[in-house]
Amino acid sequence: MPPASGAKPRKPRATKPKSLGKQGRGLPYLWWRPGRIDTDGVERGGCWWIVHKGKQVRSTGCGAGKDQERGALQALDDYTASLSVIAPEEAGGPRKNRPANEVLVAEVLDRYLTAKKGRVDPTTGEVKGGVSRHHELAQRIGTLLDWWGTRTLDEVDSATCAEYVTSRIGTPWKAHARAGLGRDGEPRAGDGKPLRRGHSKPTKARVVSEGGARRELEDLRAAINDAVDDGLTRDAVRVTLPAKGEERDRWLTTAEAARILLGAWRKREVQTVHSGPRKGERVVGRLVGRHLARFVLVGLRTGTRSGPVCNASFVREVGKPWMELKTEKSVEDRIEKVVVDGAEYERRIQVPVVKRVAIFHRKALGTREKENKKAPTVRMPDSLVAHLWRWHHVLGQTYVVEWNGKPVGSTKRSFANLCHDLGFGDDVVRHSLRHTAVTWGMQAGVDIWELAGYVGMTVEMIERRYGHHSPAHMEGARAALGGRGRKRAA
Repeated sequence: MPPASGAKPRKPRATKPKSLGKQGRGLPYLWWRPGRIDTDGVERGGCWWIVHKGKQVRSTGCGAGKDQERGALQALDDYTASLSVIAPEEAGGPRKNRPANEVLVAEVLDRYLTAKKGRVDPTTGEVKGGVSRHHELAQRIGTLLDWWGTRTLDEVDSATCAEYVTSRIGTPWKAHARAGLGRDGEPRAGDGKPLRRGHSKPTKARVVSEGGARRELEDLRAAINDAVDDGLTRDAVRVTLPAKGEERDRWLTTAEAARILLGAWRKREVQTVHSGPRKGERVVGRLVGRHLARFVLVGLRTGTRSGPVCNASFVREVGKPWMELKTEKSVEDRIEKVVVDGAEYERRIQVPVVKRVAIFHRKALGTREKENKKAPTVRMPDSLVAHLWRWHHVLGQTYVVEWNGKPVGSTKRSFANLCHDLGFGDDVVRHSLRHTAVTWGMQAGVDIWELAGYVGMTVEMIERRYGHHSPAHMEGARAALGGRGRKRAA
């Protein structure tokens, strides 16, 4: 019955989450997770999940219906029976030094994920004792659990690793919906609108490759190695990885780099009118790519990774790289013409000048430099110094690459959209700017030791991947084999 006049409407009673099984303290039970559109843009249906000690342990893969509920209860029974293997200390057995057939892969992955969470320094924002992108690690661990969760360590061998790679290749990538594609990589039926709009625009359907499966197995290998080092098992377990793919070696020509730089500088916002007499009309708005043009320019001129460029500040700020702008007094050699007794001569003189310089402290202040990502402090090229001074002292920017007065954090989406609009393929990514800078340096004949120190690479890396771009690459061997290096007989 409707409420009487003047009476407050009764609040709807809170619905209790659907669950199955005994829910005593510490006992696992089944919880119904409703269907939803996940953070990766993929629409997933409802499913029964096993919950233990306040955590969603694993999915049963069972949906709605009596038959599905019976399957979910069977999965719960299997999990409960395996608890003696997962936690033998509860059964009175030893926790460590167990044989591999008594240790579940799920336990090993859970330990590894917890250990790699680390803690965030509130001052610098640096993750200490863990990994910086823990949410991406959690996604990969979840994918591994779907296949390896019920297996034990003794089942990890070359055959099962190959089966895992085969099962993963060709499956939809976690962000395939960003292109407006369905589960099978086809345009979504119905209204045809993408599940998530305004994201990167790939030129092909995104699916898991052999390299993606290898990355997930690398996490499995690291988790197992940590478990072996901690004495969780007394047996040696080896994860077999597929072969590495070809290294990315795409670099830009001068014309291609100019196209990207000019396209970013001129990029304008395009909106569609949704109501009124102009409904459906596309309106060109403000310039939205100037920050991206600055990112491209600094990346091409310095060969710096995208992270330090996007977060660099013109002022000293803890937790961020620092672009130091200052002036230095120096002496320049100049040639002047003088006339003596009607004859004109040239002479070299030294003139004191005040020169503007920019020093890029790539390592964020207050943080520790990573061993695999060197961040040397270098001076910026003279052609870039003038731009940096104007951005800070004339335009009033606090950060090298900023949007609405804040550092952009990442240009991955905007750069992908720009390259798609300009007709570039998936092989052109932000890291291509770093490849291009090193390639141009080798083509200009820069000393390999000096170039390696400037961009933060090892000499061996530059020799192996970029050495063939140098005009002096193996020149002695070429001349000798061509007959020019042979000594003529007397």
